[in-house]
Amino acid sequence: MPAPDSPPLTAPPRPSRRATVLATVLLGLVLWVVSLRVIRVDHLGSYGLLAALPAIWFVALGLVTFAAVGALAAARPSGAVLACAGVALAVVLYATIPAVADMPQYAYVYKHIGVTRYIEAHHGVDRSIDIYHRWPGFFALAALFGEVAGRPNPVSFAAWAEPLFAVVDLLLVVALARAVVGGTRVPWFAGYLFTAANWIGQNYFAPQAIGFTLALAIHVLVAGQLTGHGATRGSGRRARLLRRLLGRSGSDAGTDAGTDAGVPSRRDGGWPRPAVLAVILLLTAAAVVSHQLTPYLVVLTVGALTVLGAVRPRWLVVAMAALAVAFLVPNLAYIRDHFGLFSGADAVANATNSGVYIELHKSAGKILYARAGLLLFAGAWLAAAVGALVLRRRGRAGRGVLLCSGAVVGTALVLFLQTYGGEGRLRVYLFTLPWCVILVAAALLGEGRPGRGRIALALVTLVSTLGLWMCAFYIPFDADNMTRGDVDSAAWIYDHGDPRIPVMLGDSDWPGNYGPRYAEFTRTPQPSYTLFEDPVFRGTALGRSPTVETAGVIATMSRYGPRGYLVFSRSQVAYAHSYGLVPDGAFDRVERLVRADRHFAVVHTNPDATIYLFTRDVRSPT
Repeated sequence: MPAPDSPPLTAPPRPSRRATVLATVLLGLVLWVVSLRVIRVDHLGSYGLLAALPAIWFVALGLVTFAAVGALAAARPSGAVLACAGVALAVVLYATIPAVADMPQYAYVYKHIGVTRYIEAHHGVDRSIDIYHRWPGFFALAALFGEVAGRPNPVSFAAWAEPLFAVVDLLLVVALARAVVGGTRVPWFAGYLFTAANWIGQNYFAPQAIGFTLALAIHVLVAGQLTGHGATRGSGRRARLLRRLLGRSGSDAGTDAGTDAGVPSRRDGGWPRPAVLAVILLLTAAAVVSHQLTPYLVVLTVGALTVLGAVRPRWLVVAMAALAVAFLVPNLAYIRDHFGLFSGADAVANATNSGVYIELHKSAGKILYARAGLLLFAGAWLAAAVGALVLRRRGRAGRGVLLCSGAVVGTALVLFLQTYGGEGRLRVYLFTLPWCVILVAAALLGEGRPGRGRIALALVTLVSTLGLWMCAFYIPFDADNMTRGDVDSAAWIYDHGDPRIPVMLGDSDWPGNYGPRYAEFTRTPQPSYTLFEDPVFRGTALGRSPTVETAGVIATMSRYGPRGYLVFSRSQVAYAHSYGLVPDGAFDRVERLVRADRHFAVVHTNPDATIYLFTRDVRSPT
C-alpha cells in the first residue's frame, strides 16, 4: 500500500499513433539498408531481382506499407506523417536497384548519357545528328547539372534519377488529388497507389521522366486553379448530359468524393489568374522542348476538360497546342522521314502493337512478368471505372469524377494518332494512372474517417498492387542490368574506336552511343540487325557445324563493310537468355569460333565484354 503522501499510481502514457507510425517507418528504412548488404546481382535467374531479394527486404517493405496504411487510419491524419511514409515507400521500391547495381540499368539509358556528354563537350547541339538534338531540353538540363555538381559524366548519377522522379511524382500526384477531391487522406492514398502501380520504368534518366513530371505540375495548376464547380450548371444540352451521367449530385454540392470530414473541399481564391496562366505556358514550353509526345498528351487532357466545361479560359488549350505545333513545324520533315507523323487512326491496333519481335521461348519468370504488367494495366483502368460508378451511386460523382474521367478519356485519344513505336499504350497508362488512382482512392476510403473494413480493403489493394509491381519491375532486371565491364567496353569503342567502322553486337542490350564522340559513329551506316537477329541466324537452329556458323558470321559482317567491330558482352548473354532469343550456350560457342578465326582480332577485353575487329580481306598465313 503506497504511503499517504506518495503520488497516485497512473498508467504510463500510450505512444501516439504518429510516433508509432514514424518509428515503424524508421525501422523499415533501417532494415532496408541492412538488406542491401546481402543482395547479389551477379547471377540472376529468370525471376531477376525478385528472387535475389532477402527476407529482410520484404520485412522492411511490409513495415513501411503497414505504417503508411496506419497513418491513413488516424482520426486526424497528419500530412507530414503520411509524407514520411510515402517517401519511404518510394525509396524502398525505386532506390533498391541503384543501391545494389554497379551501373545504371537499361541499355537505352546510355544513349541519353551520350547526348548529355556531347552537349558537355561541345557546349551546344547539332540538329543533324539525331532526334535528341532536336528536343534537347532534358539533355541540356542534365549537362548543366553535371557541370554545376562537378560530375561531367552522368553515369555517376543517372541511376538515381529513378528514385528522385518517383518521389517528386508521388508528391505531385498527392497535390493533384488535393486539387481534385480535397482533404488529406484520399490524396495520400492515391499517391501510394500511384507509386505502387507505376511499373513501366519511365522514371529513369530520360526525357520522358521530366516530361511526365512537367505534365503532372501542369495538371495540378489546371485542376487546382482553373477549374470551377459550375460545369454542370445551366440548362444547356451539355450540362443536362453531364448531370445525367454524374447522377443526382452532378451539381456542385457533392463534388469532392472522398473529402475528409471537416476539411473544405477546395480553397476559395487562389493564385492571380495571369500568373497561373503564365506558369502553365512556361511549363508547357519546357515540356515541348524536352519530349516529343508529352505536350500532345497534356493538350488532349486539358482539351477534354475544356470541352466538358471544367477548365476556363478556353483559349489556354489553344495556346498550349500552338506552342507544341510551333516547335514541331521546323522538325516536321525530319519526323516524317525518320519515324512517321501518324501511325493510323486504329486505336486498337495502336494499343496492341508491342513494337518488339516475338520471343522464341518464354521462361516461367518472364510469363509472370508479362502477366503482372497486364494485370496492372487492366486493373488500374477497371478499378477506376468501378470507382467512378461507386461514387456516382453514392451521389458523390461531381467535379472530381468529371475531371478524372475526362482526363482519362482525353489522354487515351492519342491512340487514334500514334503507336509511338509500340509504346503508345505504355504512355497512355502512365498519363492516365494519376487520375485512375484518385478515383480508386476516393471510392475505397470514402468520406470522413474510414472504418476498419475500408482500411482493410485499402491495405489489401495496396499490398496486391505492390506484389504485381515487384513482379513487373524487378523480374526484368536480369536483362536490364548493365555491368561495369559492359560500360567499359562501350567507353573503349567511343573513346578509341574508328568511327568509320560499323559496330555489330552479338545480340541486343549493350550501352551503345555512350561517349561524347557517338555522333561520329552515327554518320557511318550501322547494321540493321544484331548478329543473332540477322536473317542468317534468326529463326534457324544454332548449333550447326563450326564451319557453317563461322561462315555465317563472316557473311553477316561482310554485308556491312570490309571491316567491323563485333561486340560480345555479358549483358547480351543475359538478355538473350532471359527472353529466350537464342539457345543457351550459343553465345559462348559462336564467340569461341570467332576468337579462333583469322578474320577476327581481339582489340579490347575485360571480364564482362570482348570487342573483335573483323577484317574481310585477310591474307592467308604463309
